[in-house]
Amino acid sequence: MNTCKATLRVLFSHRAYLLIYLVFVGIMMMSISWSMLSGTSDSAAAAFEPAKMRVAVIDRDSDRGGIASSMRTYLSDSSELVNVDDASETLQQAVVSNWVDLIVIIPDGFADDFIDAAATGENPPSVDTVTSYTSGAGSMARINVIGFLSLTRTALIGSHTTVDSAALAAMAGIDIGDTAGDSSEDGMGGFGEFSNQDMLDMLPAGQIEKPSVGDLFEASKAAAASASDMDANHKVAVIDTASADAESASDTAASGFGNTMKTALYPLFLAMTVCGSMILGTFTTGEVRRRLTASPQRMSSMGLQRLLALSGFALVVCVGYLVLAVGLMVAAGLDPLTLSAEEVLMTFGATCVYALMTVACGFMLSEFGFSEAAANGFANIFGLLIMFTSGVALPVDMMPGVMVTIAKFLPGWWYCTAIDNALGSGTAEETGISVAGWAGSLGLVALFGVMFICIGLAAGRFRRSRPALAAPATTQLAE
Repeated sequence: MNTCKATLRVLFSHRAYLLIYLVFVGIMMMSISWSMLSGTSDSAAAAFEPAKMRVAVIDRDSDRGGIASSMRTYLSDSSELVNVDDASETLQQAVVSNWVDLIVIIPDGFADDFIDAAATGENPPSVDTVTSYTSGAGSMARINVIGFLSLTRTALIGSHTTVDSAALAAMAGIDIGDTAGDSSEDGMGGFGEFSNQDMLDMLPAGQIEKPSVGDLFEASKAAAASASDMDANHKVAVIDTASADAESASDTAASGFGNTMKTALYPLFLAMTVCGSMILGTFTTGEVRRRLTASPQRMSSMGLQRLLALSGFALVVCVGYLVLAVGLMVAAGLDPLTLSAEEVLMTFGATCVYALMTVACGFMLSEFGFSEAAANGFANIFGLLIMFTSGVALPVDMMPGVMVTIAKFLPGWWYCTAIDNALGSGTAEETGISVAGWAGSLGLVALFGVMFICIGLAAGRFRRSRPALAAPATTQLAE
C-alpha cells in the first residue's frame, strides 16, 4: 500500500505532463470529436432549406413592357432582392464588397429590341449581368434570369403566331369542315395516322404578328406568374419512414460514440507512456533503487504494485473519457440511450485494454533507462504514427495500401477495429456487430502490451547484469 501511495504521489508531482497530455491534448481531440458529432447531427435535418441568392435589378428602360417589375417578381421566390443605386461606383462597390451575388442591368431600349427579335425570329437581346466572384450563387441566379426571359419570349410568340387554316387542311388533304366533324377512333380527326414528330415537321410555317408593348407586358406577367404556379412547379413530397429514421438515429449515435472513444488513443498514449516511464524510472535508478534493494520487501512485489497503481490511474482516466463521450453526444443532440449496454461495455473494455497497453509501454521505456527528453520524443513520434495510421485522423478509405499495411503492425489500428466491431460501424459497417472480431482485435492489443512487458523485462535484466550501464556516471577527483 505504501508503494502504491508513493507511486501516486510521484505521478501527481508531474502535474505539468498530466495537464499537457491529458487535459490540453484531450481537449484538442475532444474538439475534433465535437466537430464530427455536430456535423453528423446537422446533416440529419428534416428539411433542406437553400440559402437565397442576393440579386439587384437595375432598370434603365423605365420598365417598358413590365420587364423589370416582372423579373423582380419572378426572382423573389428564389432570391433576395437588393436595392442598389444605378451609379458606376456603387455597382462596383456592391460586387467587390459582396453585397450582392448578381447584378442584372436592363439596358435602354431592351423592350423594343425584344419585340423586334420576337417578330423577326432573330435571337433575343440579352441583359447585362455582373456575377460575384466569391461563390457560385450568382451563376445560379443568372440561370433564373435567362429562364425568365425565355418564358417571356415563348409567351409573347405563342400569343401572336397564326397558321393558315387552308394550308393546314391542304397539308392533310382533307376539308376543314369534315375534319372538325370527324369522329374517328383515335380522336385526331384524320391526323392519327401520323406520329407527333411527323405532324410537327409537316406543319406549315406560322406567321408572327408584331406584338406591342402591351403584349410584352402581358407576356412578362404570365412568365412571372409561372414561378409561383404550383401546377407548373410541383413540390417535392418527403415521406418519413419511422423504422428507417430509428435505424439511422441508432447508427449515427453508434458512429459518434465510437469516433469519440477512438480519439482517446493519442492523449492516453502520450500521458501514460511518458508518466509511466518517468515514474517507474524514478524507483529503479540511483539511491532510491539501492534503498529499495536493502528493504525487506521483494523488488518484484514493489514493481508489481507500482504497475497496478499506474494501471488503476489509467482506468480512472478511461472512465472520465467515457463520461465525456456521453456528455458530448447529449450536447450534440444524439441520444446515447439508443446504444445497447453490450455495445457500451465492449467499447469501454477496448479502451481499458488499450490504456493498460500504454502503461506497459511506459514500463518498457523505464527499463531501457530512457531520460525524460527521450521518453517525450518517443511518445510523441510513436503516438503520432499510431494516430495517423489508426483511422482517427484520416478515413480508412482514403489511406493508401502501404499505410494500411503499416497500420496493422501497430496497436492503434486494432484498438479502432475493436471499437468498430463492438458498435458495427466504420470498418465493420458491412458485417455489423461481431463479438469474435472484437475479441480478436482486443487480444492483439493485449499482446502488444505483453510484448512491451517482455521487452522491458529483458532490457532491465540486461542492464542490471552490467552495472556500468545501469549506474549513472560518477566524477572522480584527481589526487
